[in-house]
Formats: sequence, structure tokens, C-alpha cells
Amino acid sequence: MKSRICLSEELLSEYLAGCLTETVKEHVEKHLCVCSDCRRLVVETYETVSQDRVRQKWKVMARRVKSIGWLIGACIFFVLSFLFPKYFAQFLVACFIMGAKWIVDSKATRLLITIHEAWKRGDKSESDKESSHFDRR
Repeated sequence: MKSRICLSEELLSEYLAGCLTETVKEHVEKHLCVCSDCRRLVVETYETVSQDRVRQKWKVMARRVKSIGWLIGACIFFVLSFLFPKYFAQFLVACFIMGAKWIVDSKATRLLITIHEAWKRGDKSESDKESSHFDRR
């Protein structure tokens, strides 16, 4: 049976989030110095939250790299065209092809093509619906 009163999980969560006043924060830190159960709970929670944040950041970064992958390839071929003058034309053609692929594959381009096709068909409601995507940005 515990002789001391442990802090609530809500208070420990607020401590980890940095939402406490200085006096309450000092009180929590003093308690954490003497209570191994609360200290263990804070460490486990912090590690879990940190791992989730890292995973989310990697997912976002992977999505961004994937969305600009063709552009990165075009830049690489552009640089290679100057590093290897013997293959200048080949690298430059590859650069233009990858750049064009990046433009065609981008979401904005696909959206503009969809709007243009709806406009050509005379479907004003479809064109307005698609163009509303630009208003949300």
C-alpha cells in the first residue's frame, strides 16, 4: 500500500504538454523526484508520444518526397548534364522528360485538366465543384 498520494494522469499529461504554471510544474517535478511509479509513467508516455510524432513526420516527409520525386530526378539529370559533357544532350532530354512528368502528375495540373474538360462539355456545375478545391487552399 502506498503511503504517498500520486499525481493524476491528467496532471502528468498536462506536465508533458507544457500547460502547467511554474508553481504547479515545480510541484510535479518534486513529486517525480521521489516517486518512481509516476516517473516511469511519464517516461513511458513521453517515449510513446515521441515515437508517434517521429512516425508522423517521416510519413509527411515521404509523401512530400514522393510528390516531388520527378522534380528531384529532373534536377539530378540537369546537374549530371554539366558534370558529364559527353552525355549532355541525353541528360538534358531526361531532365525535360522528368520535368514534364512532374508537371503532368501534380495534383493541381490534374485538377485544372478536370476543370477544363468540364468547362468544354458545358457542365458548369461540375466545373464549379472542381474549382472549389482551389478556394479551400
